[in-house]
Amino acid sequence: MCNLSQGVKEEGIAIGEAKGKLVAETRIILSMHNKGFTLDQIAYATEKGLDEIESILRDSKEAE
Repeated sequence: MCNLSQGVKEEGIAIGEAKGKLVAETRIILSMHNKGFTLDQIAYATEKGLDEIESILRDSKEAE
């Protein structure tokens, strides 16, 4: 495999891994929210800001 195609392959893998991590984090946030955790608790547990948590929850409601 040439260097160019190897670089494209590695970039594709990195993008896929990042998307997978984002999906997993979103599922955890939605699950915690549905179980009654407060936004502060979710932010603390996920190490994300309140703005980001609110954005994820808002986006998930819009997707329904």
